[in-house]
Order: sequence, then C-alpha cells, then structure tokens
Amino acid sequence: MPKASRLAETSASEFADWAGAVSGKLGQRTSNGFVIIDAGIQLFEKKAKEVKPEVGAAFAEAGASS
Repeated sequence: MPKASRLAETSASEFADWAGAVSGKLGQRTSNGFVIIDAGIQLFEKKAKEVKPEVGAAFAEAGASS
C-alpha cells in the first residue's frame, strides 16, 4: 500500500467527520472508472461551524435594554 494511502487511512480514523480531495492525471478508462496517474490524497477534518446569532436578534436585544 502506498504511503499516501496509509496516511489517508490513518487520518480518516482519527477524524470524527472528514472530507477528502484526490489529485492526479486521468489515465486509461477501465470498466470501473479510470486510472489516476501520480495520485495524491488529502484529508481534511470537518469542524462544526459556530452558530452565530442573527443580526436582527442582536439589535432587538440591544433596543430592549435601553
């Protein structure tokens, strides 16, 4: 197994939620898709976005306290 595959597998097991990107050149077509020449794999941990209060709610609260 190539080093990039092992690293991607390790990262995937460490991240609770992840997304990946594959890079390389498209090679010959196969019955299941195509061959990727000089393939590279990157995995990124998907982190939950912080929920921000709505702008209108912030103004309503500020007006109520005046």
